[in-house]
Amino acid sequence: MGTEQDPVGASGPAGLGDARARRRGVGTRGRVALVVIGVVAVASAAIAVVRTGHRTDVPGQSAGSATPGVAERTAAAADERVMDARTVWPEAVASLPKTSADGLSYRPVTALGPTEILLTAGASFEEPKRFDVYDMKTGRSRTLITLVPGADGYVQGGVEVGEDYIAWYGRRPKDPRSWADFWVAPRRGGDPVRVGEVTGDLAGIDRFGVSRDHVVWSPEAGGVYRMPIGGGKPEKIPETDGLWLASWPWARNVPAESDIETGLPDANQNVLADLRSGVRQNIIPPPDATGLRCSKEWCVGRQGGGAVAVPVGGLEPRRVPWTMTEPEVYGGRFVEVYRDTTSMIYDLATGKAGGITAPSPDGRSGSYGQGASSSPTAVFFWDAKPGDDYDVLNLAAIPERE
Repeated sequence: MGTEQDPVGASGPAGLGDARARRRGVGTRGRVALVVIGVVAVASAAIAVVRTGHRTDVPGQSAGSATPGVAERTAAAADERVMDARTVWPEAVASLPKTSADGLSYRPVTALGPTEILLTAGASFEEPKRFDVYDMKTGRSRTLITLVPGADGYVQGGVEVGEDYIAWYGRRPKDPRSWADFWVAPRRGGDPVRVGEVTGDLAGIDRFGVSRDHVVWSPEAGGVYRMPIGGGKPEKIPETDGLWLASWPWARNVPAESDIETGLPDANQNVLADLRSGVRQNIIPPPDATGLRCSKEWCVGRQGGGAVAVPVGGLEPRRVPWTMTEPEVYGGRFVEVYRDTTSMIYDLATGKAGGITAPSPDGRSGSYGQGASSSPTAVFFWDAKPGDDYDVLNLAAIPERE
C-alpha cells in the first residue's frame, strides 16, 4: 500500500496553529451495545460481550501470511494458547478500583501517560461529578477536575485529552442531536470553563477533540469545525469538506461511526489529513481490501475473508490472526481481535496479543470494557476475578519495540 502527499490547504491548519466511546461520543449514541452472534457493536466504558458463534460482520478467521517479519508469526500465533494481558505486558496492567473512596463509580476514559489513567467519578456514567486520575504505580487516585452540575436531564458526552486541556461536551436527552455545549479544563487540573454551545446539525457530533486553542469536532454530515476556547462562534476549517475528525490533528474521509452503524461495511479510508501541518496523504488500499481505517502509523481492514494490516506507506499487507472486532487502530498500533469467547488486544508492530476478557460463569461468553474517550481509547478493562477491582490495560505503557 502506498501513499501520496498533498497539502490540505494553506488557510486550513493555520487558524488552529498550535492551538487532541469507544469514542465517537459516548453521549452521541450511548454506545451501549453488545458483541453477539451475527451482530456487532462495541460498548464504550460499558461492557462488551463476546459469545461463541459465527459473526456476519467479519466473515471467517484469517489465515497466515507469507509476508516476512511479524506476518510470518500470525498463523502460529493463532494456534497458541491465549495469555492474559497482565502476563504479556505486566508493566501495562494494574488493578483499578471500581469505586472511589467516597463511593462514586469509576469509568475509565483514556491514558494520560504510561502510568496515569483518566477516570470519571459519579453516581452514573453519564452524570459524573468529577475527573480523577489513577496512578498505576502507587495504586492511588486523586481529584483533577470538579465538574459544574448541569441542569436536570443534562448528560456528559465524549471526553478528549489534549496537550494542554481536557475537553468534553454535554447533551440534553430530549434533543440529543440538536444541542451540545463544550467545556475545557487544564490538563494539570483546575476549574472547568464553558467554551460555548452549538445547535442544529452541528450538534450531531461524530467525533470530538481539542487543540491548544480550540475545541474541534465533526458533525455527522462531515467537515471539521472549531470553536475558540476563549469564546467565539463555530467555524468550519477550510478544505475539510468530505473529511471527519479521527483524532486531533488527524482527519479522514470516513466517519467515526462503525460500519455496522452506517451500513457501509466496505467503505475504505483513502485520505489521512494532518490539520495542523496541512499535509494530506492519499492512501492507496491493498487490492480487494474493504473497510480500511488508518492511524498515522497503520491501516487495518478486511481482505480475503480475514483481517489485514498495512504500515502507512508500506507495500505488503500482513494478515492479522484471529478475528478483528472492527477495523479501528488504538494507540497507533493496536487492534481488538477475538477467538471464540476470548477478546484480545493485538500489537501490530510486535505480533504479541493479550487477553482482556472476563469469562462468564458458564464459560459461554466473555466481557470487557473500553475507555470513554471520543477518539480511540488507550485503556481497556475487565473483571479478572470477582471483587472490587478491574484489571486495566494501558496501551501507553507498552514499549514501542520489544
